[in-house]
Amino acid sequence: MQPLEFPTSRLKEDPEFNASETRKILQELFPTRKLVLSQFTFFNQIGVSKPSGESFRRGRRCYRAQDLLPIAVVLALKEQGIPNKNILLVPGVIQENCEKIFKSNDNVKISGYKDSVSLNYAEEGKEDLALNSMLESLDFDHSEQNLYWSYDVSSLAHEIEAIVNRLFSVETRTSTQLRAVA
Repeated sequence: MQPLEFPTSRLKEDPEFNASETRKILQELFPTRKLVLSQFTFFNQIGVSKPSGESFRRGRRCYRAQDLLPIAVVLALKEQGIPNKNILLVPGVIQENCEKIFKSNDNVKISGYKDSVSLNYAEEGKEDLALNSMLESLDFDHSEQNLYWSYDVSSLAHEIEAIVNRLFSVETRTSTQLRAVA
């Protein structure tokens, strides 16, 4: 069997992952961060993530690659030092636009200032509403609450695709090789 093309901009299939496999994918994205399975339960409970797989393992719905993006964005922003209170709206915005983010070939950036979050697609050329909010703010200061931040979510989506394709490809080749030996 030929390995899947790498890097790829589209998943070859829509594989589903249990929490352990999800942890493995996210650990590759964030190798220095300690990830535990209970975090995914917590993320599901507070709405950061919504597993959308059709299958269940151990009584829990499985994740698809697109379900991992809101978690990955939250983890990436935390890695950048952005406090939770500044990113409360981020998971919902990512979930609503996830499919479009994965399909986009251009840069997609999410940004925020106070309680304003803006998702901007490079090909659309729209204004950054969060940046405008900061620039128009009369009470501008440099506290954590008034922090402007921006992050490229399209590159994170493409990294997730590449990891999933690589891991899925390895698993497929391994099972094919095992059948050939038997």
